[in-house]
Amino acid sequence: MRLRLPSRLSWKLLASILPIVILGVSVIVWLQYSMARRELLSAVDKEMQFLAQRTAAGLDDFLDQRRRDLFTLAETPLIADYYRNVDFQLDDEAEAYRKELERYLRNFADRNGVYAQILYLDRRGREVCAIRSRALASRPAHARADYFIKARAAGPGGWWTSSIEALEGEGSVIYFSKPVHDELRQLKGVLVLCYDLAQLRGLLRNVEMGRRGRAYVQASDGRRLEARPREGGDSGLLVASSLLRRRPWAVIVEAPLEEFLGPLRKVKNVALLTSLLGLAVLVAILLLLVRSITRPIAVLVSAARKIGEGDFGHRIQEEGTGELRTLSDSFNEMARRLEQNLERTTQLQSQLIQAEKLSAVGQLISAVAHEISNPLQAISGYVQNALHDGCPPQMQEDLTRVYQNVFRCRKIVDNLLFFVRQSGRERKKVDLNRAVDSALELLEYRLAKTERVLVEKALSSEPPDIIGDFQQVVQVLVNLIGNACDAMREMARAPQGKRLSVRTGSDGRRAFIEISDNGGGVAPEIKEKIFEPFYTTKEAGRGTGLGLSICRQILREHGGDISLESGEGRGSVFRVEIPIAAQKDLDLLEAVQEPASYPAVPGKRILVADDEKDIAELIARLLRADGDDVEIARDGGEALALLERNVYDLVVSDMAMGHATGPDLHARLALQGRLESTRMLFVTGDMLNAKVLDFFDSTSSEYLVKPFDIDDLRQSVRRLLDEKP
Repeated sequence: MRLRLPSRLSWKLLASILPIVILGVSVIVWLQYSMARRELLSAVDKEMQFLAQRTAAGLDDFLDQRRRDLFTLAETPLIADYYRNVDFQLDDEAEAYRKELERYLRNFADRNGVYAQILYLDRRGREVCAIRSRALASRPAHARADYFIKARAAGPGGWWTSSIEALEGEGSVIYFSKPVHDELRQLKGVLVLCYDLAQLRGLLRNVEMGRRGRAYVQASDGRRLEARPREGGDSGLLVASSLLRRRPWAVIVEAPLEEFLGPLRKVKNVALLTSLLGLAVLVAILLLLVRSITRPIAVLVSAARKIGEGDFGHRIQEEGTGELRTLSDSFNEMARRLEQNLERTTQLQSQLIQAEKLSAVGQLISAVAHEISNPLQAISGYVQNALHDGCPPQMQEDLTRVYQNVFRCRKIVDNLLFFVRQSGRERKKVDLNRAVDSALELLEYRLAKTERVLVEKALSSEPPDIIGDFQQVVQVLVNLIGNACDAMREMARAPQGKRLSVRTGSDGRRAFIEISDNGGGVAPEIKEKIFEPFYTTKEAGRGTGLGLSICRQILREHGGDISLESGEGRGSVFRVEIPIAAQKDLDLLEAVQEPASYPAVPGKRILVADDEKDIAELIARLLRADGDDVEIARDGGEALALLERNVYDLVVSDMAMGHATGPDLHARLALQGRLESTRMLFVTGDMLNAKVLDFFDSTSSEYLVKPFDIDDLRQSVRRLLDEKP
């Protein structure tokens, strides 16, 4: 077969590509070598620094132990007993105690095996006891030695240590000395420990850094403690050092630079040779591929145009080879992903519609809760008032039951508001058992009446204390219990029926809540996916796929997490974990003082403005019982008229009334300049209204949330009247 020479276009392509490739390969090889050299030296430096710090810490420990030995020996009662007999001139007894002291010091030296000498000198520097590992050729003059002179100067409680010294027959040593005083702080003598540095040399000898690396100790006066000599010269060394904590010494670790860079240079040379061979192969491959590029490119351009026009179902049939095959596959993958994104966008739109429906339900709950608050306030207020006034025993029992059921209704309203109130996360002490009870109360009707689920509670008798947002913890539990009900609904559970178990406890560091069900369980392949946003296993219209994702987010904001243990067909166990609160954090929360109890302030003039007749008359009745003069306005317009004609010490006003609102009354008093002389207390059941919350924040107004306790009302009114200027 006759070979065809490359076309002119092929040579142009090669001429434009090859210089760039050659330059790029050269730069890459150089950069890789430079980066590898930098990383290698950095790793070696870190390792050497680590070795220096670890060795310094070991030396610190050894030297600290010698100091502790010094103080321990100095405090032995044998020294005091010896001098007590000397002072009373009981020479025989004193000699016996001296020998006992010498025996004690010898036993101590034998047990430790690190002291070349242990000396006890009297206040003139004469030996009382001397323990030596070997005899000295000459008797030292202790009275002129630094370990005696400087120890005496240290005074009571002081001590002295030397630099690296040389001892005859022993080598390098360190002296530790401490003065000994009696009860009258008079100097009796000096205790001297001569520490043999062979132990430290052994520690330095164990430091290995390459084949020729070593470690030594450098004192501030230039003296050194070396385990082995340096191999080679001083040039081309890697050095790391670390200071000791209590001594002006430094541990220095050094190693020859060439020992680490030599192998790297060999790798660089091999990389250069490999790159040259690769370039030669690349030229041959380019010659074969350049002329096959243009036709597949046209196919790719056509496919890109169709995909750009929205035909995401189009796929490239021309496979091509090499990079063109990769490019074709990339186009097909891009089209597939765009098609999936279109489907996901449609799904997200459906989920957003569902979220809007949930938002509407939240607004409905808000409105219902607001409307229920007024009759609940009237019922609870009059019942409390009747109980306070006194009544026959049977009636008191009946009224107590009425009040308990009103309180139950109020708790139901509070729980409903938990999931539509928009507020920041609180930091309060949370009782996990109470959170469980609140969640079960909220779902009581569904569990007992609708789903017929048998609930088993195993709550800790001493629940651990955690700090967090009670509302959000209950929200997590309600979501998990609701999911458990959904899982059990899809399974036939005869004869044992549907069973839900809730357990609380702690493992010492973290509190936990476990929610178990005997539903169908979760398949292993989707266990982790269920915590992803918008992932749901329920049919369309029954879930948004956000519940478990929100649960995990809430728990992680509390420093905790959620996990699942499940298997297909054997139920699920969700475990919620939250860190147990530290005692100091609980103390900060409990440092808030209890509110003071205020006495009645009779003789004040008060205006009560509320379009709910029963509530207005209840408030007026309570305030008149304190001896105050109370007027009632049935709506906002009447209240404004009364404010124009009369002066009041306090105005108790509902936020929403006919003809004028509570903020309108506040604005009128502000316009008249009477906010200081006429205090205001607002009552409202509409705590989900953003305008109401903004008003309270901007004016720092006092308010009570319906249904409120009549004692809270009394105390708030009394406090405002008492604080009135």
